[in-house]
Amino acid sequence: MAKVPAVNDNRPLPREVPEDDCRNELMAMPDVGALDFTTQFTVWAVRSWVQAFKTRQSFDDVTHRTFARFGLSRSALAIDSLMTMLAASAARSIDIRCVQCRLLSPDEALLIDAMAAAQSGGFFVATVALRQLMPGTAARAALPHLVDLARDLGDAGMVAQPIPPQGAASDAAAPASASRVLH
Repeated sequence: MAKVPAVNDNRPLPREVPEDDCRNELMAMPDVGALDFTTQFTVWAVRSWVQAFKTRQSFDDVTHRTFARFGLSRSALAIDSLMTMLAASAARSIDIRCVQCRLLSPDEALLIDAMAAAQSGGFFVATVALRQLMPGTAARAALPHLVDLARDLGDAGMVAQPIPPQGAASDAAAPASASRVLH
């Protein structure tokens, strides 16, 4: 009688994770609904751009021409240019969530922090934040588009606030988020 080789099946059991659940116990990021209006608007715009890109639709169509209606056409152009550069030159997978996701991703937080820095004149800090998403040359090339976005929103009275560091959120029981590509 031949011996049957032992099978090491110590793999973790698959967990059932709801389709829209972007949580993980490793990282705590804020709920988008708890953020200021400018941040919510910018997150929605970035997520809408990714949706348009992935579905090969016009950014204007996906946003239902919201930017034009509110006199923010330059902001739409700046987001389109910034995100096009990011999509073309990203140094790694960038975590931009779906429009309906209520949790902010770490990469979305980096973009918001970069914009807040640009609005306050911190162009070096904005470039450093962008360099966490793309190579240095691409970050320097993307900076003018980020500055255009920051200025246009600032001119409209929309000032971005930096995202508080992880764990510094006012709600200690805030849900956590995972780093994964658009879901």
